[in-house]
Amino acid sequence: MTARGRITLGVLIDSLGPDVVRPLALPHGRGPLVGTPVIYDPEGPQAGLDGTVLLVTGRPSAEILARAGESGVAVVVVKPGTCDEQALTTAAEAAGTALLAAPPELSWGQLYTLVDTLLAMVAPAEDPGAARAADLFVLANEVAVRVGGAVAIEDLAMRVLAYSTVEGQRIDELRKEGILGRRVPEHPTHAEEYATVLRADGVVWSYEPREYYPRLAIAIRAHGEALGTIWAVQADEPLAHDAAVVLAEAAAAAAPHLARINLAADAARRRRDECLGWLLRGIGAVDELATSFGLLPSEPVTVVTLGPYAGSADAFAAAHAADLLRTAYLAYRIRAATGVVDGRAYAIAAAEASAPLLRRITVDTLARVSERLGGGWRAGIGRTAASVAALPAGARQAEEALRAVCGPFAQELAGSHEDLSTPLFLMDAEAALRPKPSLSGEPLALIAAHDARHGTQYVHSLAVWIGVHYDVPRAAELLSLHPNTLRYRLRKVGEMIALDDPDTRLVLALQLKLNGATTRTG
Repeated sequence: MTARGRITLGVLIDSLGPDVVRPLALPHGRGPLVGTPVIYDPEGPQAGLDGTVLLVTGRPSAEILARAGESGVAVVVVKPGTCDEQALTTAAEAAGTALLAAPPELSWGQLYTLVDTLLAMVAPAEDPGAARAADLFVLANEVAVRVGGAVAIEDLAMRVLAYSTVEGQRIDELRKEGILGRRVPEHPTHAEEYATVLRADGVVWSYEPREYYPRLAIAIRAHGEALGTIWAVQADEPLAHDAAVVLAEAAAAAAPHLARINLAADAARRRRDECLGWLLRGIGAVDELATSFGLLPSEPVTVVTLGPYAGSADAFAAAHAADLLRTAYLAYRIRAATGVVDGRAYAIAAAEASAPLLRRITVDTLARVSERLGGGWRAGIGRTAASVAALPAGARQAEEALRAVCGPFAQELAGSHEDLSTPLFLMDAEAALRPKPSLSGEPLALIAAHDARHGTQYVHSLAVWIGVHYDVPRAAELLSLHPNTLRYRLRKVGEMIALDDPDTRLVLALQLKLNGATTRTG
């Protein structure tokens, strides 16, 4: 059923289900092998598309289908609402390329993620036991028929490994989002609901969240160790009277599959992360390592690293962030090697650091990571490395950039090392001066002492005035003062320190900045 990262067209159609894809033309039946999803680029090269799933955004045409057939594309997916569906079907038959229709409400990014994740789970490259994951889809359908409700099989990270596609069985928005995102959406009730299922010896009814259908669930275990869960949705009709027995049998049947999938996935991920770490640190045969990740040894590459704004990420969070980054880059045909190194998500992208598309995709991914994992994630982007041999410097720069965007002197969610030189300088200056009394000494100490003794607000006034480049009218406006009142305050400060001296102003500005004096009006 699988061959080096590919699955049959029939598995693709059955796994995605009728709500996601609808066959329009199958000139070679359901047997052809399909692989990597690619978003159609009319200006891009047509080479290297053999066996791909081509997602044609915009208005599809017979010409596009003909070109896809010539390039060896296995499947073309369209949204045919704006064109003649019969004409497209005829063109697909002539081109010898399968044609599937996706619903208008499904975004291309969601569809790309679905196909990419399906391939990763059902047909991982060089995994001789890959068919076992496909068997989970068969099992989900069998259980759904027997219990009379839609079924999902999940791992402990709440990732949807397989789901049923039995015609006529209704699902709610929670299940639909889980299928599209391949992970159960976040909800305040989930932690306790899943904990209850995993603690129980048998089936458990779940009625939370209340706005969705009830679910009958059971934990999947092997030798007492929890591996995942199975969930059956009860829609309009009650589940079968023996649903508990059926789910118990299904959990026993699924256990060896999940154990093998988890073992293979963990081993493959550890090996990939180890190789990525070598590449980032310049250890070993870096040219061969780069090639194994699909990168060219002599092409320009950029290192990107992700992390939460505060604290550190756990292993799952970092791996999930790296996976989302990989999927996002590939959706726009940016080749990238991703993984987790030293507990942090990394990507080596075949793109220039200054490319607006790289920044936009990275920022969009941060929003998805923060939404799913919490923590307000940030990204640091290194300078473009001329080749993989220069990656160690790029990795250090990406790490420094991440430190800057997580620090007090930068506001961006993602920033490049080149653009963050000022925040990095300020952070280094603050770190160097922190243990020294000069950081909060004179001239700032004199003014702060006067404020403390007399209840004045000279420090705040100075911070605002310096923050607007010594513009008295503007500073007075921000402080809700008359300009003459601010000038009076500055004269009084000038009696304490040499405020007209450029060096004094420079030191005072640095002390205010590094001590975090606010420039907000109060």
